[in-house]
Amino acid sequence: MFGVGTSELVIILIIALLILGPKEIPKVARTIGKGMRELQRAKDELKKNIEFEDDPISDIKSDLTDMINETKEDIQSEFKSPASDDKKNLRS
Repeated sequence: MFGVGTSELVIILIIALLILGPKEIPKVARTIGKGMRELQRAKDELKKNIEFEDDPISDIKSDLTDMINETKEDIQSEFKSPASDDKKNLRS
């Protein structure tokens, strides 16, 4: 956890015991735990919002791609139709 080994953790706990005293350590630990839970919730909510905002963009992209393909097909059919009609008229 955070690159802290066992010996460093023991030293930190001893210093905390000397500074805060045995009565304050559980209160501080609870406060730190609550803070870490709140940070985790905030991170999860932010991640969820980012994923939610990504979906409409992909939907819009898909819709635009479909519209472009339909327009392309319409344009190609328009250019092919008169040419085939002209060929039919030339044969007659």
